[in-house]
Amino acid sequence: MKFSLKKILPKKILARLLIIFFVPLIFIQIFAIFLFYDRHWEKITTRFANIASNQINLIVKEYAKKGYDNSNEVAKNLNIKIKVIDESEMIDIQKSFNLVEKNIINTFESRINRKFQTKFKENFIEVYIYFSTEILKIILPKKYLVSETPLILFLWIIASSIILSLLAFLFLRIQVRAITRLANFSEKLNFDNDIKGFKPSGAIEVRMAGNAIIRMKKRIKNQIKSRTDFLAGISHDLGTLITRIKLQLELTSDLKDIKSVKQDVNSMQSLLKEYLDYSKNINKSEKTKNINLSSFFRSLVDSSKTIFKKKTIIINCNSEITIKVKENDLFRVCSNMLNNACKFGENIKIVVKKVGKKISINFEDDGPGIPEKNKKEIFKPFFKLDSSRNLNFIGSGLGLSIAKEITTRMNGKIIVQKSDMGGALFQILLPIN
Repeated sequence: MKFSLKKILPKKILARLLIIFFVPLIFIQIFAIFLFYDRHWEKITTRFANIASNQINLIVKEYAKKGYDNSNEVAKNLNIKIKVIDESEMIDIQKSFNLVEKNIINTFESRINRKFQTKFKENFIEVYIYFSTEILKIILPKKYLVSETPLILFLWIIASSIILSLLAFLFLRIQVRAITRLANFSEKLNFDNDIKGFKPSGAIEVRMAGNAIIRMKKRIKNQIKSRTDFLAGISHDLGTLITRIKLQLELTSDLKDIKSVKQDVNSMQSLLKEYLDYSKNINKSEKTKNINLSSFFRSLVDSSKTIFKKKTIIINCNSEITIKVKENDLFRVCSNMLNNACKFGENIKIVVKKVGKKISINFEDDGPGIPEKNKKEIFKPFFKLDSSRNLNFIGSGLGLSIAKEITTRMNGKIIVQKSDMGGALFQILLPIN
């Protein structure tokens, strides 16, 4: 059976983060303690045991040669207590030892030539030296053989690790809570009502993700609203024309009246073309290229004169001005602007010039102009200054909306002002590159 690490790993991010934090920490501490014990603590303990065994050998030597009194005097000078006892007093024998105690006993065995036993008490170490008829009990302070500094160091390492781990857990929990709130917000995301009470929090990356989701929600909501308005506009405009066609067919008694029906059908075709232009996908495969604006606008005006034969269009553009853009995008923006000017004015002027690092393209006409209160609304889809149902000017209200959308994508902007010719002035500002 194949072993899979993924099956045993926790699924939640908090548990995984804790594993990432704790596993290296535990291994590093174990490794550090092992090295410290192997290289430092064991050597220090062995050194202390050597010194203690030398003192024990000195006391035993004095006891064997000169008796108890002399050996007791030597022991007092070394801050060690001795006592002579019988074998009957040796009741219990210590059998289990820890690593440090085993190290001390091993050192004693290599240094003390007589038979002995060792007992480790809380504050003392008792060493029993066997003689022929009696036992010499030697009591050494434990601090002579066991250093307390490593124990304090180990406790400090463990305690500090626990405190730091607790702090890390709290901070990780806060970060995970921010991610969980973001996930819940995304799960409950709807476009009917705004979700209140959510504020991006946590690390910078988590906040960036939260703000990105909020912006994405707004874009999707605007897209849905735009498409809904788009369908509503189609229904309204085509419904108006169909009603007119049906009424004319009901009232017609002469073939000459069919001409007006044909005009309405042409109007419907014009509207449908604008709807398709608005709803079709943008061709992102087209590459940017340098366009000579003087040649571009002459070509644009020539194509417009087939529709607007009686209009006077003047172009003021230096023949050396060029711009690097997608030609289809520029054509759609400028043709919409020119067609809009030709619908409402008789005389149209196109002025192209450089303004710093941008190209300014002005479309002016001598039409009725745009009221100040409508200057922002004219770029909304389906908005028409002529809101009556008889559609004096055939159009879907999408031309300026399409132009603004493409201009924004080209990192440009459109400014609406009053023209010196009496009508409207639409200024398009586009970066040269």
